[in-house]
Parts: sequence; structure tokens; C-alpha cells
Amino acid sequence: MSSEALSTKNLKLAESVVYDAATREVVVTLKDSSRHAWPIRLLEMVESGADAWVPLTELTDEQLAHVEVYGGGQYILWDELGQIFKVADLLAGIYGREEWMQKLMATTP
Repeated sequence: MSSEALSTKNLKLAESVVYDAATREVVVTLKDSSRHAWPIRLLEMVESGADAWVPLTELTDEQLAHVEVYGGGQYILWDELGQIFKVADLLAGIYGREEWMQKLMATTP
């Protein structure tokens, strides 16, 4: 990989992340200084149940505020909730498993 491609890839890494309780969005600032926001309702937040993925419901603003950049900027992480999202996937409009994405597309006007 060329150094130019490597530096461009590095610009798409997260520099910081915050949860905005007023808008219920997670806001990521990339190393290129661009800001991107995603509504929490779009992100598939689940935990593994006995035989299925179980949605996390009624997440509080306090819980959602504990988000951090992880993996050198490749991910955002809610450690206490056990949730991790790849920044590249979020930028590509991928917010969860294929089943989740199909559900989102079916409910989007």
C-alpha cells in the first residue's frame, strides 16, 4: 500500500466521539476534522441471548455517554454495554447485521 493511500486511510480514523443527549446521536470527529453523526436508533445494539440476539432497550443518556474511540480510531466502543462499531462501516451506512439493515430499509420511507 502506498504511503499516500495509507495517510488517506488514517484520515478516516476517529479522533474523538461524543454522545449528544439533546439529539440522541453519536458524533464522531475524524482525523481529517470532518464530523459525522448517527442517530442511536439506527445502530443495532444487541446482546447475545441463549439462542438469539436480544436488542438492548431503554438505554439511558448516561449509559450512552460512556462511548470512546477504540483500536487506534478504527472503532467506537461502549465498553459497559458491550457494543462496538467499526467507523468505516458507519461511514458506509452499515449500522448492524444484514437482518438489521433489511429491517431499517423496510421502515425507511
